[in-house]
Amino acid sequence: MNEPANRLKQKPILRSAVASYACLSVLLLFTGCGGSTPPATPPPQSQTATTPAPAPANPAAQTAQAEPQKNDKKKEGRKMIDGIPYDVWFDNPLSVAGNTQAVAPVSLPGNAVTATPTTPAPASEMKTAATPGTPVAGGIDWKTIIPMPVLEAHVKEIRNRLTKNMQSVGTYNNSYLEIPTFTTTLAALAGIVTEHSEDVSWKKNAKYLRDLAAGISAEPLKRGAKSFREIQVPYEQMIVIMNGSLPAGIADADEKKPLSDVASMGDLMKRADIASKWLKSNVGSADALKSEKEKVIEEAHLLAAISKIITTEGYGYVDDEGFLNHANPMAEASLQMVAAAKSDNFPEFDKGLTRVYKACTECHSEYKE
Repeated sequence: MNEPANRLKQKPILRSAVASYACLSVLLLFTGCGGSTPPATPPPQSQTATTPAPAPANPAAQTAQAEPQKNDKKKEGRKMIDGIPYDVWFDNPLSVAGNTQAVAPVSLPGNAVTATPTTPAPASEMKTAATPGTPVAGGIDWKTIIPMPVLEAHVKEIRNRLTKNMQSVGTYNNSYLEIPTFTTTLAALAGIVTEHSEDVSWKKNAKYLRDLAAGISAEPLKRGAKSFREIQVPYEQMIVIMNGSLPAGIADADEKKPLSDVASMGDLMKRADIASKWLKSNVGSADALKSEKEKVIEEAHLLAAISKIITTEGYGYVDDEGFLNHANPMAEASLQMVAAAKSDNFPEFDKGLTRVYKACTECHSEYKE
């Protein structure tokens, strides 16, 4: 009797254990036999708290801070790069930084030009560099460009040429097309004499020679006796002046005249072409340079003179930088040939002649008349 009663008391305990075991089995089934990896423990927060940046008071500034800067941002109409005006930047900074070549001043021979000092001179000592071929007193330094002995040699050559051309109507007819080129050159040279610092026997009458020569070239010459007679009188008067006298009854002349009023650019360029072609054809070696030294010096000086004449007032190019960038180097190169001929330096002469040819070619390609 007692044993069944004990069994009845033990059944609830057994049922409770079975239930507990079932719950545990279900739990293990869901979590897996290996168990679960415990979550990583979050790192402890720093004890030093970061102070938040204060918000800008200006809403526009807050917007600008939130948005990244753009390279094409403009400020007050100027293009900016990171807040710096765009126009302060070099287009090619590596090229600019690598360019360490010094620029040497250029001048005509006889005009000293010193290099710019590293340390600027005081304002009281600074002087303006003279234009090549221009003396301190002003005007063109004709003594350097074409010394009076060289100028006089050219005048004598023109006189001898005209004497042959004007012997008769026949000799005139054979040469009337070329006469204006040389009478124009004579007019220009006589005009230079009126401004030249050196003297010549007919200098006081140079203004008359200038105007007489210009008169012959003023109108196109024609073939025939009529045209010959029209220039025969002024030709004879020019001979008298070049002999050192003044013809009777000659009309008065202005002391000074712009060279552009007495010498056409077209005829001057024809004479320059004759000079450059002669130099190129007759001076092709060191021996030729020595044997033709005197003639080379005369023709080179004449080229320099013509180069300066056409840059004077009245020819229309005195303010044309492009034209001057051809004419002035041509004058410099012509005087380079003069110096080279005097020292029998053919390579230097050849460089000067090449520069003259280059200046002429480039100028004619841009300024065609």
